[in-house]
Amino acid sequence: MAKYLTLERKEVRLRASQLSDLAELRRQVSAQRTKKTEIITDNTLIRIAVDFLLTQGAGRLKGNTEEELRRSLARNRRVSQVAPEGAAGATQESGQ
Repeated sequence: MAKYLTLERKEVRLRASQLSDLAELRRQVSAQRTKKTEIITDNTLIRIAVDFLLTQGAGRLKGNTEEELRRSLARNRRVSQVAPEGAAGATQESGQ
């Protein structure tokens, strides 16, 4: 059975910058692969991000808005700047 047939459908709305950054990341990941036995799609990367959030971020989320929640994860990951809505690029690592 095809992998996608084992998954549940969920609609999500993303900003234009998220879509373009996600597509660029997918292209980079695909280009670096040494074995191409499985197709890497934008949905693949979204599932990985959700898994990461659920395992690494759930206990650290604090806030009342999307921006506050995003910043709470950034603070806990020692990230100096989180891109505002509509901005390209997700984060910039702190040198501290």
